[in-house]
Amino acid sequence: MPSDTDTYFNVAGVASVKWDAHGESVLVEWDGWADSAQFAALLDAEVRALRENRSSRLLADCRRQRVLRPDDQDRAHREWLPRALAAGLKRFAIVLPTSVLAAMNVQDRLGKVPSATLDIAYFEEVDEARAWLNR
Repeated sequence: MPSDTDTYFNVAGVASVKWDAHGESVLVEWDGWADSAQFAALLDAEVRALRENRSSRLLADCRRQRVLRPDDQDRAHREWLPRALAAGLKRFAIVLPTSVLAAMNVQDRLGKVPSATLDIAYFEEVDEARAWLNR
């Protein structure tokens, strides 16, 4: 049985992926930029956390996320998304990056996901995202 704060990924200056038992969701907190290997490990951790906790909800606090490499973003759309859906992901709340370019990239990539496949919503504050996720 998972603890209240299982950590699946934690790299200073990059991000963390944790299980939020109170919110019954996977919580991603960005803290900067990730190289290709770090980004792949972070995405793997998200899928593992979803699967191990039988969760359908993911909250990504991307306020401090920097712009990621386009190839990495494409790979996430092509490889991570099908794996996350297979692991049970149904609702994805994203607190947008403060970087305008990073925010545009996030919305552009995820805007290509059919709404029938995944319920995605964008927010400016974590509390708003958490409230939507828990509806």
